[in-house]
Amino acid sequence: FGIFLMRQFFMTVPDDLIDAARMDGMSELAIVWRVMLPTAIPALLAFAIFSVVAHWNDYFWPRIVVTGNRDLFTPPLGLREFKGDGDGSFFGPMMATATVIVTPLIVAFLLAQRRFIEGITLSGMK
Repeated sequence: FGIFLMRQFFMTVPDDLIDAARMDGMSELAIVWRVMLPTAIPALLAFAIFSVVAHWNDYFWPRIVVTGNRDLFTPPLGLREFKGDGDGSFFGPMMATATVIVTPLIVAFLLAQRRFIEGITLSGMK
């Protein structure tokens, strides 16, 4: 997904920008480092947010691999521990834990919202 997102984003960079950098005497590495990379920050940030959320919410693979050692549980696995034996008696602590788990993701999104939306929008345009 990240490769596709970055490809789509770099396809939206105008060729005139690259040509202007070449006319200014920049090498190909300098064009990548000083022109392309700074313009790709929104797409990189969008990919970083998608990656963090995907790993934060990872459930099935750790459920298979991590057995018994509760210190290695991911947040969703820790949340599952509040479920109990199916009688539904731990809904209060379960909802409080879910709120604590989701809060860092919400704060991170709110702080990076403008760049995140730019990265998604610009990589979808042609």
